[in-house]
Amino acid sequence: MLSMIEVKCPHCGSQGQILLPPLGSIIVGPCPECQGMLCIFSGRILPLDTEIMTQADRNTRKEHLYAVLHDFLHDRVEKLFDSMEEQSHIDGEQDFGDGDVDDLLADEESLRSAGTPMEESSINPFGNIQEAPITVEEIDSFRNVELKLIDNPEYFKAVFRH
Repeated sequence: MLSMIEVKCPHCGSQGQILLPPLGSIIVGPCPECQGMLCIFSGRILPLDTEIMTQADRNTRKEHLYAVLHDFLHDRVEKLFDSMEEQSHIDGEQDFGDGDVDDLLADEESLRSAGTPMEESSINPFGNIQEAPITVEEIDSFRNVELKLIDNPEYFKAVFRH
């Protein structure tokens, strides 16, 4: 099954669709419209400094990419723990207790309840059955990506093959 994601350039705002890269991939390249440099990671589009990525030396480019990815991951971890903390107060607990921390970190609902916009929505590339109800982001993704591709013969065959 081909999974497509809707992308929006943070530099110029142009929109398009790309195939979902393999899980864990880091893709760096220019926007086809404005040539601004982008990083695609974990289904997200992150802006890069075009001047650094096109003119700086290798180490400077690498450090810039590290910094952008660090900021992205830092924000996601903060949202995760803020969401878990809110949930623990709702449940009447004051801390995370002695439960399995790995289970808490793997809780996708924590990320969803943090109210991420569509560009930052989680993507499930393996089609696993979701335990939670369909989210607004999933409906938007269906409406803005899959539904538009249903008339594409290759996409249709990839999704609805026998």
